[in-house]
Amino acid sequence: MKTLEDTAVPVTAEIHPDAVLLVEDLRVTFARSGPPVHAVNGISYQLRAGQMLAIIGESGSGKSVSVRALMGLLPPSARITGSARLVGTELVGLDERSMRQIRGRDIAMVFQDPARSLNPTMSVGAQIVEAIRTHRREVRKAAAADRAVELLKLVRLPAAERRFHEYPHQLSGGMRQRVMIAIALASNPKVLIADEATTALDVTTQAQIMELLVDLQQRLGTAVVIISHDLGLAASYADEVLVMYAGRIVEQAETAALFRNVRMPYTKALLGAIPQLSTPSHSLLAVIGGQPPDLSALPPGCAFEPRCPRADEQCTVRPELTEHEPRHRYACWHPHLDADRATPPEGAVTEGEGQS
Repeated sequence: MKTLEDTAVPVTAEIHPDAVLLVEDLRVTFARSGPPVHAVNGISYQLRAGQMLAIIGESGSGKSVSVRALMGLLPPSARITGSARLVGTELVGLDERSMRQIRGRDIAMVFQDPARSLNPTMSVGAQIVEAIRTHRREVRKAAAADRAVELLKLVRLPAAERRFHEYPHQLSGGMRQRVMIAIALASNPKVLIADEATTALDVTTQAQIMELLVDLQQRLGTAVVIISHDLGLAASYADEVLVMYAGRIVEQAETAALFRNVRMPYTKALLGAIPQLSTPSHSLLAVIGGQPPDLSALPPGCAFEPRCPRADEQCTVRPELTEHEPRHRYACWHPHLDADRATPPEGAVTEGEGQS
């Protein structure tokens, strides 16, 4: 019987010529009175200009912590090691003063709840002007205001001139999220991170926001990272998918390849948990049994082993993330075979119909 090593292809460190972000062995540990919490455990990936990368996983998988580490937005209790280079600039270990010059200018983030992210005492236009002039002090307020209106039009906010003078509470959730994207784009960042940016929105507005991000990605050449628990979202919009569990990457591939050959049982379980219109009414929703592991006491083997229907004694030894097929990496002793392939979510983009 073939083992994991028999089919493995060594992972090369070849850097894509269009790479704008290189993450290597990134680790985040939170110190506390008890055992430390290992939130991110050695993840590596690269992001190209004009690419949309989806980082997928359950709550607590480490996906949001990993990108907040890049932005310098974690509390002092977080210990960050490894490397994250943004166009050659090392972000790990950068002092706060230097990070402020990069944050918002070269790398920007759109958060999940715009109502909490926007200042309720300032008009949305004033907040965009502030974002523009933070990194470009030479721009006069009048010019910044004109640019703010242009940004509101760019994110397709209706009646942009009027909305410029309105306050967050006067806008809908989808409109507020468009304002947040406009603020994030104020300095033409090379990387835009959307951290669960559509979770609180209805399905129609969610699709509109995602289509807007795809349009901006293609027109401006911005590299986009979307953080989500929704594999259906990734299937429809992302160029590449990175699945995280217990702070580690467990599967990574281009979107079409991933859904054509889902290998990792955890990825298959996430896909199976997506409601389908073809499912008979009143059917029970599929769930992943058990609970995610305690990040302060991770098991020595595969972290998904207690919840995995394919687990055996071999799984008490942790499998390494390995490239078993061209540009398809996964960490599993007992991956699903082609005969077990999963059906992509209904409405997902299929191979040949990608966004880029």
